[in-house]
Amino acid sequence: MTTLLTGATGLVGANLAHLLCSQGEKPRLLVRERSDRRGLRGLAYEVAPGDILDPVSLREAMRGVKHVYHAAGTVRFDPFSRQDLSRINGEGTRNVLHAAREAGVRRLVLVSSVAAVGHGTLDRPADESTPYNYAGDNPYHHSKREAEQLALASSDARLQVLCGNPGYVVGPYDVRPSSGELLLYVARGLVPAYPSGGINVVNASDVAQGLRLIMAKGEPGTRYILGGENLTYREFLTVIAEEAGVKPPFLPMPGLALQGAGKLGDVVGRLSPELFKFVNTAFLQALTLPAYQSSGRALRELGYRPRPVRHGIREALRWFQEEGMLPRDQPLTPRGVVP
Repeated sequence: MTTLLTGATGLVGANLAHLLCSQGEKPRLLVRERSDRRGLRGLAYEVAPGDILDPVSLREAMRGVKHVYHAAGTVRFDPFSRQDLSRINGEGTRNVLHAAREAGVRRLVLVSSVAAVGHGTLDRPADESTPYNYAGDNPYHHSKREAEQLALASSDARLQVLCGNPGYVVGPYDVRPSSGELLLYVARGLVPAYPSGGINVVNASDVAQGLRLIMAKGEPGTRYILGGENLTYREFLTVIAEEAGVKPPFLPMPGLALQGAGKLGDVVGRLSPELFKFVNTAFLQALTLPAYQSSGRALRELGYRPRPVRHGIREALRWFQEEGMLPRDQPLTPRGVVP
């Protein structure tokens, strides 16, 4: 039985490709011609050239496929990327669903995000039933909600659709990098301060395992939060610094400064969206929130068992060194962790 994976060159997709191959599969990977495939080195897989925005290539890629993992998408927060976010995350998902239905695919797992779920406090973390409660206008969150609602609404007896909602993912094979950019900033000693909020952080390899469990055991039309540890940003950044052998951040970021920087980025970011991709209101206001989630459903129903996030941070830093994205002679200082 052939399995198709979209977004295989991204962080979650590459880790899932490694897992599928380690379990004896030879997955079919939808890959754009110019995509960076370093994260897939050493794997035996079938290439399906194409793009989720190209229905013809999707139709070819779906031939003979029974299971689909849809991990392709884009992550941006600046207001100038709204159209691209909706086109890629929303319309791209619509194209994948349509092609899967036409090809007779049996089950499809969408890689969504906790950005599509509500957030909670440490003592009352959000779960899959928590109403969306992020304040403000966040184009990334809206695009993920759009894609997820579209996917789950299309689930039926003919095409069973399920969603996995990872937290903030850390791990190896982050070629762009995406979430790993924060790890690199910390490892280079460029993050002296920490924001007041917190976040759910999870290992990329654990997300891959969780997606496999969703495919095998999940209830159609259901979403499952795939989280790891709920950490304040200070705790999270400190763990990164410890593993990288650098001084942890020690200064609190003033909320008013973040608010002012966000408003500035909203105005001048159009001049250089890439330079200001993390300097805008949507991104910076989230850093002050207690954005915590619970993976209780996945633990109870699927047997999902995430490991301490120090594992993923360590694996990511080692991979960045191997790829020359961090100095190879920089001494890393791994701490003991529970297996």
